[in-house]
Amino acid sequence: MTPPTPTLLRPEGTADVSRLLTGARAVAGGTDLLVQRRDGLEAPTLVDLTGLASTRPAATRDPGTGELRISAVHPLTDVAAGCAGAFPALSAAIEAFASTTIRNRATIGGNLVTGSPAADTVPALLAADAVVEIVTPDGGRRTVALADFLLGPRRVDLTAGEWVTSVRVPRPSPEGGFRKIGGRRAQAISFLNLAWQWCREPDGRLTDVRLAMGAVAPTVVRLHAAAAALEGRSPTPDVVDAAVAAVDADISPIDDLRASAHYRRRCAAGLLREALLPPSTSGGPDQHVIPTTREKDQ
Repeated sequence: MTPPTPTLLRPEGTADVSRLLTGARAVAGGTDLLVQRRDGLEAPTLVDLTGLASTRPAATRDPGTGELRISAVHPLTDVAAGCAGAFPALSAAIEAFASTTIRNRATIGGNLVTGSPAADTVPALLAADAVVEIVTPDGGRRTVALADFLLGPRRVDLTAGEWVTSVRVPRPSPEGGFRKIGGRRAQAISFLNLAWQWCREPDGRLTDVRLAMGAVAPTVVRLHAAAAALEGRSPTPDVVDAAVAAVDADISPIDDLRASAHYRRRCAAGLLREALLPPSTSGGPDQHVIPTTREKDQ
């Protein structure tokens, strides 16, 4: 049975949010709300944060440090425009996210607080060592590393009355990207996804390698072993083989309705190999690979 229609409250400003959140739940884009309500989640009172978007830019960059501060309440379409050219991995993830209609509503904050291991924007943020900025019930602020914010499926480090206001990202690397595997080319939950960023030296060596993958563990995870196999090396066939082999140590996929653990392990290795191939041989900009039913069950 669908829960009763909730009461919707709209704060007049940031300072008003904490007061309204007493006994209520914060929402921004709300694109996942109907799905959760269909599953029986009750939320008698909702605090709509979308009005706060008009009080701040979607993204700002510190001219000195290069750090990005990304709003948690702006639609992903606005975030992509604000980060244009500054965060290639996140831009690619947003481009592959659902559909234009959903991107015009969905937010970074919503993608984070749902705590889904398959969330498409989270791998790029995790790979970049993002920090989550949280407003506490008394109007104060606290920050937590994204790696510590993600606790498990549908679980994050957020207590009653708290809400995510923004995400800070140290200077992202100039080269990065995102690929996902889903059941269709639009509006599909990822079977798994991969975000990467690195610097490429004049001699071809990769440095500051950061890799993160979703839907292969209870939370989105960093691929530390695979990154270590690439760090300071040129992506020659032998180096790529070593990095691909190392992925297996970084992930712990499960069998579920969307794909088997065996299939996810095979695809995890394949996604990293594709990321390391030159664009001319990686199949172009397409971010989606559609498996057959037989492949998913293997």
